[in-house]
Amino acid sequence: MLGALPTSRLRAPEAPPASVAASAKPSGAAPSASTVVAASAIVPSGPPQVSVGRGAVLTCKTSDGESKKGKECGSLAGLDNVVPPHLKKLAQCSAAEGQTGKLSFVATAVFPSGGLSWDVGKSSTVGNVDGITSCLKTHFSGVTATGIAHEHNRYTVAYNVTFAPGLEVAAPKIDKSDKSDKSEAAEKNAKDDKAEKPEAPAAAAGGEASVGWEVALVRDVPKTGGVVARLPRGTKVRLGAIKDGWYAIKFGENFSQDGFVYRGAIGR
Repeated sequence: MLGALPTSRLRAPEAPPASVAASAKPSGAAPSASTVVAASAIVPSGPPQVSVGRGAVLTCKTSDGESKKGKECGSLAGLDNVVPPHLKKLAQCSAAEGQTGKLSFVATAVFPSGGLSWDVGKSSTVGNVDGITSCLKTHFSGVTATGIAHEHNRYTVAYNVTFAPGLEVAAPKIDKSDKSDKSEAAEKNAKDDKAEKPEAPAAAAGGEASVGWEVALVRDVPKTGGVVARLPRGTKVRLGAIKDGWYAIKFGENFSQDGFVYRGAIGR
């Protein structure tokens, strides 16, 4: 495994903070009866958004055993077709749930064998690095650099992986204090909308589902609760009610244990 790498070489640009733009009201203008008084609430929830930059060659070694650095090595463009797709799978890693920051990932390709090894740099700022590393071991199991065009016998390439919050947007709230909004036409439209967009069938509660992520975290309460279990891919769970994107579930032997799991973990 590689030792700690200089932060200056591996530092990724910080992800811009999420923000909500509020509409400005004209000076002195009175709000209409349908004025929206609460903007859509945007909060981090569930899987992160994962982006991966292009690989930057740090060092290389020629067939004569000469060591070179950076631009002296040229490029290894073909590795960008191999490594980033596997790094982007971290969005499905339960250990990355709710995490933000960056991950420094360093890959070493050896030719002509095509062997590929990797390490996580100590300049990483994302949380739960140990859990994310476990997912990386799964995602990169059996992955090689075979068939990639190369000039030298060995390359060390750095990738910056950025984790940004997954955004869940709530429906806008309307000022209900003005009774004129509750016209007969408005009520009829609301009923028509409900008829066109029926809620999920009640049969979903009490049904069964399987864990789709590598590992799904089960919490004692949604989002912020303590982790009570880790369920591997394929584990059967019995579904209860869903609230804010989290299912109440029963799991374990004879479905005797209770908890909550994020809907994405079971493909819902």
